[in-house]
Amino acid sequence: MQDLPHNSGRQLSPDDIEMLQRVFDATCFAARVPRRGERANRLAKFIMDEFRIGNGSERALLECALWRERRRLPPRTPEAETVDIWVARPGQRGQQPR
Repeated sequence: MQDLPHNSGRQLSPDDIEMLQRVFDATCFAARVPRRGERANRLAKFIMDEFRIGNGSERALLECALWRERRRLPPRTPEAETVDIWVARPGQRGQQPR
């Protein structure tokens, strides 16, 4: 077992380590994060910090990590920032605004 940083009083079991690795791997894959480098180090620290403060659910950790990484991504194209009102309000096409 390995001790968690910052004197949390909790040790990592082999199952914890495997789960944290799965969350890290899945986040890297889904958000296209290189597995080595500063961004990966920050992601790993984020996941460990979340786990240390009590977020022990694999699913919740994955959702948090994906949210963190996806909000960092710039839009792929300028059109990604534009909302087409006709898509947002189907069935209204052709009607003039009042």
